[in-house]
Amino acid sequence: MKKVGIITIHNSPNYGACLQSFALYEYIRQQGYDVSIIDLHRPYHCDYKPSKKYRPYINRFETLTQKCKRCIKSVLHSVLSVVRQDGKMPVIPPPLNELTSFDRFNSKISLSRPYCGIDELYADPPVYDTYITGSDQVWNPTQAYCIEPYFLTFVRYGRKISYASSVGIKTLTKGEKNDFSKWLRQYDAVSVREPSARELLAGISGVEIEQVSDPTFLLDSEYWKNLAVAPSFSDYVMVFMLSFDRSMIEYGLKIAKESGKKLVSVATEQPDDDRYIVVKDASPEEWLGLIGNADMVLTDSFHCTLFSILLGTENFFTYIAPWNIRGSRIEDLLFSVGLSDHLLDKGLSEDFATLSHKTINHDEVAAIVDKERIRSRSFLLNNI
Repeated sequence: MKKVGIITIHNSPNYGACLQSFALYEYIRQQGYDVSIIDLHRPYHCDYKPSKKYRPYINRFETLTQKCKRCIKSVLHSVLSVVRQDGKMPVIPPPLNELTSFDRFNSKISLSRPYCGIDELYADPPVYDTYITGSDQVWNPTQAYCIEPYFLTFVRYGRKISYASSVGIKTLTKGEKNDFSKWLRQYDAVSVREPSARELLAGISGVEIEQVSDPTFLLDSEYWKNLAVAPSFSDYVMVFMLSFDRSMIEYGLKIAKESGKKLVSVATEQPDDDRYIVVKDASPEEWLGLIGNADMVLTDSFHCTLFSILLGTENFFTYIAPWNIRGSRIEDLLFSVGLSDHLLDKGLSEDFATLSHKTINHDEVAAIVDKERIRSRSFLLNNI
């Protein structure tokens, strides 16, 4: 039996990372392969400092002064976003059962032995017949860790492919272009998740690059619906944010009031608030159920947007904040299914009546998803 190893961002208490890595693993497993995920731990997951050879990219687009100003602005925004209208700062409790729920879900996946750092992976790499760079932003050079192993440079023998890898940004520095070009030429087949990434990487590498869908598309929508656990309540607008944002909550309250629905805020870290239902400890299965059963979803998350599509959520809208430099993937996703008008305006000014007139033809969207699923499965199976 052919052995397949996947390297992706999997060991993270993040719904998108958790479910996308599971989807690629599960679909390949269903095809009869002996598959596992390479259990690479990033530096902040263990007491480890990588050698200088494998450090992250630094000083990409900004001077140190510019970077400091941006970081300060980001911190101030995060602080101000959780200040109540009465001026008091709420106490944000630690996540409840976060590790337990994610660990339980991740136990569905077969892992290699753990690699506590990049140097260890290069010294004694796992052995497979085919190696796959998985999806998510594995090729985003703005990450705070070295992304070189996600280009499979540690592989000594075996076939190397990428499936739906994401860059997450639209421009690269000269040094990054040189590295990416060198690493990409070592692959047997390359695919990316966004059209913008395909254009960017094909232009610098001379390699044939295909665009395929996120791994979550590989599994049928019915699979996700069966996995989802429905909440005990109904008639609600759901807000899901990657990090707590008071402006999104206030907007959600406005939309919920105008629609006559309850507001449900889903986030592992957020303050208690008696004006809406607070959900802090949803498992991945419960998170799917909250999305699929909502009357409307408001989110700034790529994967929450994606699952709103896959689960046939009645309606949803996505917000790309002005400071979000990774919004291109959301724009590409919505464009691909004909829902570009489901982006919220920067000022969060649209009322419920305006949003409710932007309906979704679920049959048309499902037909597009089915077509993308067939094409993406074909690329993967033809190249393993």
